[in-house]
Amino acid sequence: MATPIQLARSYARSYETSSRKDKGTILDTLTAATGWTRDHARHQLRSQIHQIKAGVALDAVVDRRRLKPKKFSPPARRALELVWKCSGRPCGKYLEAAMSDCIDSLERHGHLKEGRRGYSSSVRDELLDISAATIDRYLRSAKAGDHDESWLTGTGTGMRASLPRQRMRSLLEPEPGYFIVELLMVTTPTGENCVTVTFTDVEIGWVHTKTFTPGMPVVDMLTDMVRAVPYIVTGILLAPPLPAGDLETWASENLIEFHSMSDLRQGSRVPDWTFSDLDLPLRTPSDLGAAIDRVNELWAALGDRLNFFMPVKNPVGWRLTPAGERRREYDRPDTPVSRLFSSGILCPEQTREMREKSHELDIAALTARIEELKTTLR
Repeated sequence: MATPIQLARSYARSYETSSRKDKGTILDTLTAATGWTRDHARHQLRSQIHQIKAGVALDAVVDRRRLKPKKFSPPARRALELVWKCSGRPCGKYLEAAMSDCIDSLERHGHLKEGRRGYSSSVRDELLDISAATIDRYLRSAKAGDHDESWLTGTGTGMRASLPRQRMRSLLEPEPGYFIVELLMVTTPTGENCVTVTFTDVEIGWVHTKTFTPGMPVVDMLTDMVRAVPYIVTGILLAPPLPAGDLETWASENLIEFHSMSDLRQGSRVPDWTFSDLDLPLRTPSDLGAAIDRVNELWAALGDRLNFFMPVKNPVGWRLTPAGERRREYDRPDTPVSRLFSSGILCPEQTREMREKSHELDIAALTARIEELKTTLR
């Protein structure tokens, strides 16, 4: 089979002498055969014309990019793909920020060992030195062959990104504890309505999600969610708003600020098809209870991966581009748990417990469990 360069060489002479219409036909043929863009195909044809006139043989033409030595070693590239898959297949920007935490977890639990598949301390140094753009470039082929449907594998901006921070500045304290609350009604195959509630901390991006059985009052759901957050909840923002009478009473009794806004852009990170393709038989209440337990196990695993391993970023201001356009500026991406430690709101006992949990979590086992649960919920 002819290489793309050989095809360009074979069409070069006819391209030079062809009419405008025939040149277009040649470009169409070459782009279809090689996958090149029309601009690149045109550039290659003209390059081959110059080389033919200069008497340069085809064998003497080399692709310098292909012969350029790689900056990172093959073991480092293999380890990079392992870290990427174990961390939930994030983009390079977030994998770069999470690299140290993911590698530490993989090393602690034996997934990356000295001497196994060429892994060593020098490979670790290479991974910590790799840039986001290089990560995306090296993983291009792995991503092309990967057809996994990711659930909540990103950084979880969602509703948090749509929060009008300038308008809400008077409501927000510069510390964790203020949450956006999303309530999503999910209809099961048996026709019953479950509610999935997501708490997302506006300041640090901490996420907690849970699905509740049909008929549970909203106040009871919120009480359960507040108790599950590992630090003090100081305020909640409901979007879309619900009838506020009972909720305001509940919030006042629990010393929680309560607000509601109807103009937030919807960006729920909870799939609305949680139960749509559920394979579990849902014929009795016990079947539904088992399915909800399985879904909540999935939410818990996803939450641990997001909160302990996936970075988030916060807007810090605006800047003007050279063209005079305003662009958002963000701080350095960091994990919610790291932002929580940095905030200083945890007591020593809470800090110790959170660090112990962070040390015990196995990012590879979490991702494997998520994949296993996903296969039973489709």
